[in-house]
Amino acid sequence: MIRIIFVFVSCAALLLSFACENQKKEGIGVDEIRQRVAAYADVTINVDLSLLTDNQQKVVKELLAASQTADEIFWMQSSHDAISIREKFASSPGPIREYIAINYGPYDRIYDQHRFVGDGPEIKPPAAGFYPSDITVETAEKYLQEHPDFRTDFESQYTVIVRDQNTLIAVPYHEYYSEQVQQLSRHLKKAASFAENESLKNYLTLRAEAVLTDDYYASDVAWMKLKDNLIDIVIGPIEHYEDNLFNYKAAYEAAVMIKDIQASSELDAYKKHLDALEKNLPIEDKYKKPGAGSGNVLEVVNIAYFGGDYQAGIKTIAASLPNDEKVISEFGAKKQLYKNIIEAKFDKILKKIAEKLISDEQASHISRDAFVSQVLLHELSHTLGPDYVYGSQTGVRKALKEKYSIIEECKADVLGIYHLDYLKKPFNLNEEDIRKNYVTYIAGLIRSIRFGYKEAHGAANLIQFNWLEKEGVLKKDAAGKKYSVDVSAFHQSISKLATRLLMIEALGDYEEAEKIIQELGQIKSSLLESINRISDVPRDLDLHFAVTEAE
Repeated sequence: MIRIIFVFVSCAALLLSFACENQKKEGIGVDEIRQRVAAYADVTINVDLSLLTDNQQKVVKELLAASQTADEIFWMQSSHDAISIREKFASSPGPIREYIAINYGPYDRIYDQHRFVGDGPEIKPPAAGFYPSDITVETAEKYLQEHPDFRTDFESQYTVIVRDQNTLIAVPYHEYYSEQVQQLSRHLKKAASFAENESLKNYLTLRAEAVLTDDYYASDVAWMKLKDNLIDIVIGPIEHYEDNLFNYKAAYEAAVMIKDIQASSELDAYKKHLDALEKNLPIEDKYKKPGAGSGNVLEVVNIAYFGGDYQAGIKTIAASLPNDEKVISEFGAKKQLYKNIIEAKFDKILKKIAEKLISDEQASHISRDAFVSQVLLHELSHTLGPDYVYGSQTGVRKALKEKYSIIEECKADVLGIYHLDYLKKPFNLNEEDIRKNYVTYIAGLIRSIRFGYKEAHGAANLIQFNWLEKEGVLKKDAAGKKYSVDVSAFHQSISKLATRLLMIEALGDYEEAEKIIQELGQIKSSLLESINRISDVPRDLDLHFAVTEAE
């Protein structure tokens, strides 16, 4: 999630994630790993805690401890050999140890999950640490057809599937990770005991119970009802990106946050337009929701610590949570922008990509404000569009299975930029504002494509890039070096892609999801050449957190 791209003539079978297919099972050399590590910009994240009361600082300390426990659970979920590889190379040269830490195991999250160190499968099994490593979609479906009563437990977000001879068993997370979740729960309870804010105390208390039962509804509701809190935390099994077999299993993650009160208040203007944005979707009214959720919360926070899925490979810059469709329908969702992470990514990566790959005329329009706006609109757009397959109670996630994350991330990106046309009037956006957003969006696509095509965000951005290029909206100059965007044709083109993605979700159309990924998810040689030209630009960030290192 090798950060530096090399295109060799002899490697004609270059994969979409920029890794050669004949990579050896025993991994690669230390020098190559050192280059891969160097492609992550080393960044230390600082958060000012000096204004917190003594009790608030105690809350943060306990939340950090809980988060580090969640981080350890994610190591167990990443792959069956992640922890053994970590321990085996604990005293090895720095680059090896560091790259294992970045990837949470021996598989490169950008390079098509290819093994870069140690013995074992050449490519990370899609089962990760959630299922037996040799299980396949076909063998699992065959087993479920023969054991239909097992399907509910198998498909649960919160079970690990293990094999006992020829029998598959679903072990609840709170049992499988019993030692870790009990420790995590104790830290959350202790944090709650120090909390001065009653809504935070309630949330932490309920979350401490939830990790012991795998019943998260009450704590998710309590999280949505947080009020006047300066400290926040997202913790538990949440996102499904790690399960590349079925996209069923939720991976542990943690983010300790300090709210930016002033910046958060400035986002409130967007909330009153959410229902209008739902009505503005380019699909028939029958597929639209009655509203986008009156309880939606918009916040700007600074990250004090990332753990687990948040920290693995490519670092998160924002989130729209919770993922529970019931909570979303009743209370909306919370869209949080991670201010200090966004700023670091813009300065270290996005601006440099634009300088090298966007036409001289348009590169000057790259804008941090536009980048922040797009991150916000992306997260808002996760709330928009169908949650359930039309005419049924089947969730879109369940219908699209392992294709869901790619389609949903693509939809959120596309709707975010699509809605600019509607927002021009209420937010007084002029043509220069629109141009800045379009140019920044294109640079952002290239940034995310470098994550690798099997990573959901990378694949989603590749679909958008190829669509705009196919439509003639995105063009390279005569020298074949820099891109420019046809601003006048952009909105009409992106509207068509928005319709296609929304209808995939509305109909739960797995075959169409697979078709668009195959059709537009193939990286072209011209784009590879461009990516090779920015090999000196960091792929992402290697984050360290001052608040933990100071202890």
